Amino acid sequence: MSAGEQTDVIIVGGGPVGLTASLLLSQLGVAHILYERHQGTSVYPRAVSLNQRTMEAYRGLGLHDELAAHAAPLFCHELTAWYTSLAGPTPLHGRLLGSRNAWGGGQYEKEYAAASPCTYRQLAQIRLEPLLRAHAESARRAQVNFGAEVVEIGQDETGVRALVEQGGARRTVSGRYLIAADGGRTVAPQLNIGVTGPTNLVDMVSVHFTADLSAWRDPKVMISWFVNPDLGGSAGTGLLYPIGPWDSRGHSREWNFVFAMGASDPLRFDEDAARGRVLRTLGIERLPVTVHSVSHWYIQSVVADAFRSGRCFLAGDAAHRVPPWGALGMNTGIGDVRNLCWKLALALADPALEGLLDSYEPERRPVAESVAANSLASFHDGARAIDAALGQAPAQPPEKGWRNIEMLWHDGPDGEARRAAMDKAVRSLDLEFHAHGADCGFAYARGAIQQLPGSAPAEVDPVTYRATTTPGHHLPHFWIGEAGTRDRAMADLIRPGRFLLVADTAAAQWSQWVNSLDGPLAGVIDVEEVSGTAASPDHPVPWGQLREVGDTGAILARPDGIVAWRWMDLPGDGAAELRRALKHLVAPQCL
Repeated sequence: MSAGEQTDVIIVGGGPVGLTASLLLSQLGVAHILYERHQGTSVYPRAVSLNQRTMEAYRGLGLHDELAAHAAPLFCHELTAWYTSLAGPTPLHGRLLGSRNAWGGGQYEKEYAAASPCTYRQLAQIRLEPLLRAHAESARRAQVNFGAEVVEIGQDETGVRALVEQGGARRTVSGRYLIAADGGRTVAPQLNIGVTGPTNLVDMVSVHFTADLSAWRDPKVMISWFVNPDLGGSAGTGLLYPIGPWDSRGHSREWNFVFAMGASDPLRFDEDAARGRVLRTLGIERLPVTVHSVSHWYIQSVVADAFRSGRCFLAGDAAHRVPPWGALGMNTGIGDVRNLCWKLALALADPALEGLLDSYEPERRPVAESVAANSLASFHDGARAIDAALGQAPAQPPEKGWRNIEMLWHDGPDGEARRAAMDKAVRSLDLEFHAHGADCGFAYARGAIQQLPGSAPAEVDPVTYRATTTPGHHLPHFWIGEAGTRDRAMADLIRPGRFLLVADTAAAQWSQWVNSLDGPLAGVIDVEEVSGTAASPDHPVPWGQLREVGDTGAILARPDGIVAWRWMDLPGDGAAELRRALKHLVAPQCL
């Protein structure tokens, strides 16, 4: 395919997923052009949570420390809590209804530390995107174009063509492949790819504002949920979270307030109406509030019917749009491009490796479907559980709702029952606030992996993360630097675009077999010796137990950290075993 400017990969969309794809491709030496229709990065806070797998991706790009420096201090997302308001005219206003640890804070700190070299971070999209854009624009293999809209695409068996409109002029750009990270606006409809799942469930409003709330908020609380019977219970009252910047005490200057529109609300909130709603919910009279933006959006939980069409791949919101409950939307999108970009790089370097691309959809689509289901369940179940525990119902008079809340502080059986119900409801919301298995434990049942004969993928619990070297799962985290230090992690052994074979006492023999390879993927495998007796400061067991293979066995991890295959012990002909495994990875039986 010819005509106009040419490149290897065209990226449509300059949000966090498109920009991360650009950074990954630059690191892999792949020439590409990114087009974003807006003139600048997002003006809305949007996504705010970066889970451990996402931070691992940025660690691999050398951005971890910079992003962490702009993120909330770790103690600022230790809790999520429920309130009637922050202040108000009655003794029931400004009351804490319940709280729990979340996102690796408090009781979960050791559990999260054992799972990853990175911590869960809170960094609003409005602050993340400019950082990613600056690095993407400075990369040598990238052309990043904002204010440039892809209005039409076409493809054939050799490449992709994009018609780009910028500054009133149009031009055609050709590429070998295309990544659609455009939120599903342009590319998917032109490819005739639909979505499946519920849409337009609830009309939501987000208000980004500046105010000094330091006198009323505990800085350890990341999300404050409000339950006000005058405003329709928890779903209608809304939630508040900080988006920084933070001072040394953990107090934020800016905030995002989110609520569901009620039947009596104005059809569209303007700044004055939004300011009034914020003040009414917080209950703080004469609070100076500067509103920066008011955005309207609908809760939906949809997954694209296909993640690939020919040479075009959907990622992020173009492939899945899910409720923000559980904070897995943007993280799943970044997981998409972390899965895809190394495969594109290898396919571009050697057409014999194009079969790797067949594994993208079979690996990522089931993850998206699981995330969509879990996020939708969290949206429904969280509000229902809290409202039920507090005796709130949409049709009941507000006075009754307040009386039921007041029962929390009553002595006697009724008060004890109400407190027990609220405590049970708060603790039941693990799928939203402690979904460590969904964050870190997602696994691929099929794709560019090879299961041992007769074995099956380990089951994934969305709440509890269990480290395993079962193919399809992430290579377990383990600190392998000097004893007792956290200076080098197992994931750091994986070089960009290369496979890693981890061995122990037979590492020299495995190296000989790897060096003898001449088939697919030969030359892109590194061998590292890690002793089974190695100790790690965050793990109670040595690596020899965590790895689940014998001293002479080996584990083969992909460039994205996923275990591709493992050998329990030294095979008789390791070279032949490796050739069979690598042949399967290049031509996976995915469909």
